[in-house]
Amino acid sequence: MYRELTREEKTLLNRFFDKWGVFDHFKDKHFLVKENHSREVFLVNEEVKRLALEHQPALAGMKMGELKKQFWFSIEGASLLAKHSNCRKIMVDEHAEALVLYGRDVFGDSIIGHTNDYDENQVVLITNTHGEVIGIGRARLHAEKIKRTGVTVTNIADRGVYLREEDSSSY
Repeated sequence: MYRELTREEKTLLNRFFDKWGVFDHFKDKHFLVKENHSREVFLVNEEVKRLALEHQPALAGMKMGELKKQFWFSIEGASLLAKHSNCRKIMVDEHAEALVLYGRDVFGDSIIGHTNDYDENQVVLITNTHGEVIGIGRARLHAEKIKRTGVTVTNIADRGVYLREEDSSSY
């Protein structure tokens, strides 16, 4: 069932956007919460918002992520966020891109570019050479040390999950 965000949920979402430097971009956007077993947040336009609240369709808008103790973005939400944010990104080479899409972690020597604004254990966006988000990871090291030998970013979520689910369901 779709509903509007509560004041506390709006505050949580605004803090998240502020942390990623995209508050100004998202401050006037419309969001709805869909509650099932979790609280999913969807980005909608004004007309879709009105229709979703009135008719309660199965899906409406773009899923940005889920509200838990904190807001946790989806891959689609991360992709949209990355278009408007220059925060916490690492860019990997083509070989690492394929590995990330199979759920593998990122080795430091496969990182060909990164921002310098994250610390150990902070969430980062993993992008390919075209700047497209292919995954969400957790940095094992501070930005200054991210290119060291060995695994330096743990894969938390990646776009390959859709392909892996499709492969496993076809057998």
